Amino acid sequence: MSAGTVDEGQRMPRSVLVAADELYLKISDSPRDVGLLDDLHAMVVPYSIQPSFHSDEIIKVRQHLLRTGKLVPGSLLIQNPYDRESYEFAESAIEAFASAKYHAMANVARLLGATEVQFKEARVETRQKEWAFGVKGGIKAVDADGDASSQVKDQIKAQLHGQLTFPGSRPRVLEALEYMKRRNLSDDRQLRDLVDMRDDRGVGDEDQNLVTSQVVRISGTREAEASFRSALSIANAGPIKALQISTTFTKSATSIRNIEIVTEITF
Repeated sequence: MSAGTVDEGQRMPRSVLVAADELYLKISDSPRDVGLLDDLHAMVVPYSIQPSFHSDEIIKVRQHLLRTGKLVPGSLLIQNPYDRESYEFAESAIEAFASAKYHAMANVARLLGATEVQFKEARVETRQKEWAFGVKGGIKAVDADGDASSQVKDQIKAQLHGQLTFPGSRPRVLEALEYMKRRNLSDDRQLRDLVDMRDDRGVGDEDQNLVTSQVVRISGTREAEASFRSALSIANAGPIKALQISTTFTKSATSIRNIEIVTEITF
């Protein structure tokens, strides 16, 4: 096993705080806060000193972060739900995961024989809405956290390609299902339905009735919700909250309920 590679049997934490050594020692010396260091799901990793708990597991994660360029003191990292050994900095995680979901969906479509995947729009649903009166007397619902949702929406649009084209092929259903399993997408109902509609197994060449075009709406946040909750538990913990680490992520994660990505697929 190469340096920095995590054991196959070791479950990676959902979120990681790379704590400066001084902060780690402060937490370790506090009877009220020391329990934070005993959590393997929301892991606090000291930048360079020996961990107080779970030394073997934490050192392996630290080596992994060093190898992948993510060992930055004061950074909050969130596990990518579609690649469990990959982490994103919290400030860009929401947009990065939505983009990863879109591209994973596009790859499923490619395996099912798509010739084109076109991004239509991203819809950001917030947890709170407030009613506002329009200038001309009309009443409309607006997002209470409009700034956070608008910023995330703009960043998602910047990351997603407007159109992806492929040469097209017969559906490779088993490959698509295996890919979905590897990417933690087996439970995505929209993708499962798409596979079913493109499944030509047992269908004669002259009697195919497979879908040739489909608008697909996928959630860009559903698989990441557990990781977001884990990261928020670290960011809002006593001595860490006082440092206001990843405040942009905290605001976005607490205000955004869902990101719906709308695409049109042509086969």
